[in-house]
Amino acid sequence: MIRTTFTGIASAAALFAVSEPFDPPVAMADSTKAYCTLAWHEETVKRMHMAVPMIEGPCTFSQYQGNVYVDDFNYYKFAFSAAEQGKTYQRDNKSERISFTREGQYTLNVFWQKPAREPGGY
Repeated sequence: MIRTTFTGIASAAALFAVSEPFDPPVAMADSTKAYCTLAWHEETVKRMHMAVPMIEGPCTFSQYQGNVYVDDFNYYKFAFSAAEQGKTYQRDNKSERISFTREGQYTLNVFWQKPAREPGGY
């Protein structure tokens, strides 16, 4: 009886030790730390009675099969499906940044380095 119980406990422990949690395909995405700015368009600022039309700060950028994810940005998360590009948003790639615009709503800029402030700028 004791030997059977011990064998059962050992088998269960071994099963938990070798089993790994399931990782969705997004785990294979290329991720990098970035710097983001989010500017709400004038229509949105008026409609939502927003006091701050733009926020900025560090974020995480990842891309998997053309689908883009922006996380850890002031509690915001964004997903841009490759299939929706040109339909629900516009994407603009530059060497220093990528922009995602949802017309009448907002523009999200993802910079690879924090942009330097220009003299007399913000």
